[in-house]
Amino acid sequence: VRSIKVRCGEQQDDLVDRFAAKVESRGAKVLMAKDGAEAIAYILKLAAEKGAKSVAKSKSLTSEEIEVNHPMEDAGLDVVETDLGEYIIQLAEETPFHIIAPAIHKSKEEVSELFAKKIDVHNLVEIEEMARAARTKLRERFLEADMGITGANFLVAETGTLAIVSNEVNGRMCTSVPRVHVALTGMEKVIPCLEDLAVFLRLLPRAATGQRITSYVSLVSGPKRPGEEDGPEEFHLVIVDNG
Repeated sequence: VRSIKVRCGEQQDDLVDRFAAKVESRGAKVLMAKDGAEAIAYILKLAAEKGAKSVAKSKSLTSEEIEVNHPMEDAGLDVVETDLGEYIIQLAEETPFHIIAPAIHKSKEEVSELFAKKIDVHNLVEIEEMARAARTKLRERFLEADMGITGANFLVAETGTLAIVSNEVNGRMCTSVPRVHVALTGMEKVIPCLEDLAVFLRLLPRAATGQRITSYVSLVSGPKRPGEEDGPEEFHLVIVDNG
């Protein structure tokens, strides 16, 4: 993996250009944002143009780093984080505690009290009950969302494919149910080919959670094609440089 990343660093501009050209050929729209402010401005303009009122977000560290949620909320958008940990943190009006387990500092008793206060679900004792309650609430939000926003773990230049690695199915809901999908990612996520992706997919879950493989590996290569039932009508990829 290190040798691949070194090679990517040496060829980054060329790889990003190759990736953008490939994914654009499949109907996606790509913005190379010089910084977070430009990325946020693009997303707000897109939401206004599409008449979007609600946004379902899957966990994205880039979106945390550039703090995209507050400007969207200030613009009148109803934004919900859909990873369970991120959902808890959003209800608590806090920032993530950890990059993989953002709500790991919360006890189940604290989460139960939070759910009673914020989403009017009371007397939950077991974690499974809380997860079920959150899933019920979030399912409604997926179905009504006008826009889905995700991050990306990898951008494969060879095929113009965005790879999302997750242990929750919400990532696939955000990429396939809303009519507009926006992927927000840093330019350092680009890698040369699918063969390299296979190497990263063996390392990432082991390094992150100790798993041999994650529950979901989603590959996205543009909006839905004619004849396909699932997928967004539009796919926008915002690649942030940020210096």
